[in-house]
Amino acid sequence: MKISINGISYEIEEDSSITQALALSNPPNSGTQTKLESYVIALNQTFVPRSQYPLTKLQDNDAIELLSPMAGG
Repeated sequence: MKISINGISYEIEEDSSITQALALSNPPNSGTQTKLESYVIALNQTFVPRSQYPLTKLQDNDAIELLSPMAGG
């Protein structure tokens, strides 16, 4: 199935979680590994708590956005 992460399309297996999709888009030893702890994630424009990443199953055409948290009000 196809998903997008920050606007880039990826082909992933059915029943993949957010954690699995992020590992695909952020492979170790790529030289450009993103520190995921410094981002929050929105799935289809809805915030997902970090504790739910491994439990949240993705659907075809889902959109994941990695967002930098901002302070302020």
